[in-house]
Amino acid sequence: MRIVTVVKSLQIGGMERAAINLADTFANEGHESHLIYFKSKKRLLSPNEKVKVHLFNLEQILKFTILGAILNLFSKLINGIARHSYFYFQGLLLTPIFKYKLNKLEKRNGEFDLIIIRGQGTFEMIWPYNSNKLIIQQVNVLRKYETPLNNFFRKTIFSNKNIVCNAPAVFRELQKDFDESNVHPKTLKVIPSPINKELIQKKSLEYIPDINEKYIINVGRLESVKNVSLLIESFAYAVENFDFDYSLVIVGSGNLLENLQSLSKQLNIEDIVHFTGILPNPYPWIKHAELFAFTSKNEGLPNVLLESLSCNTNIISTKGRGGTLDIMSGDLKNNLTSFDVKEFASKMVEVLKSESTTDFDKHLLEYTPSSVVEKYLEYIKKVKFVIQTTNK
Repeated sequence: MRIVTVVKSLQIGGMERAAINLADTFANEGHESHLIYFKSKKRLLSPNEKVKVHLFNLEQILKFTILGAILNLFSKLINGIARHSYFYFQGLLLTPIFKYKLNKLEKRNGEFDLIIIRGQGTFEMIWPYNSNKLIIQQVNVLRKYETPLNNFFRKTIFSNKNIVCNAPAVFRELQKDFDESNVHPKTLKVIPSPINKELIQKKSLEYIPDINEKYIINVGRLESVKNVSLLIESFAYAVENFDFDYSLVIVGSGNLLENLQSLSKQLNIEDIVHFTGILPNPYPWIKHAELFAFTSKNEGLPNVLLESLSCNTNIISTKGRGGTLDIMSGDLKNNLTSFDVKEFASKMVEVLKSESTTDFDKHLLEYTPSSVVEKYLEYIKKVKFVIQTTNK
């Protein structure tokens, strides 16, 4: 089959890595796999050589046309009056460009059997686009537009679309939000994101981290939703109140970097908290960590937890909304905590001292590439059957 995965950018982040994993998975399973991305700025990731990559720089193309530039400016002015509406008008402008470029791509390579658009932020850019072979992969709880037009926007984006979510918890959240917003998708299904354990383990051996002490690690964007301040405060509490001889390594960047560095200084732990910035390959750091500590408030399916399990690194997590709880099941349930600083600190100490072992492979079974591809192929057949039945 010929399949294309569409993502907003190829910067370093869980969303982008998961999109590449999906494109790689289809290619490795013998399908013709393509990857389209919209933003060329700060491209840091690439799929394997089997995947054909295409840049559709829609916003740049729009700016190069006089009419497009005028309409884009008009959209921004309207956004000043009706907040959060910019994507709505932007989508009207960008979708014809997307369809034109997609048509040219299909003329060169043949028609796609499946078009997977990954994430709400990506689909917002081309929300008017719809097709029987289109699947929106909604990988997180729905974004709430802080405007009276919230329900209208949601219905505009998601009604009469084929939607796949990557975790049962996200499925339940979507059903609830869709009911409240009166959204009626064409289909709604759970298909998890694939994790290539063998590739991650191979990458985890590429180098040895430049650190001599034992450490706990966190990897992700340094933004409010990731709640890394809770981790730093809990780490400081453990250092002060327990016999806790570990360092903390924080991999990533974001708008809270300076705040988090200042917090470490305020808590007098700056000498044992290491901010590495963005790393193209963080897996050696994850592999050699004593523990991966996750504090996110909400997630779709947090791939970084699955990546940690692939590196045979134990994990603890807060009870955030979304797919975190789907991963933290079975013997990992005991590694869950509330958002309380003292409780999280105690849980770190408890898990680090525990002699019990985690069955890493068992937790990854559902996310094997072959299993995920098979679920997509079954879904395609089901969707086509529904369409044919409806047309009759």
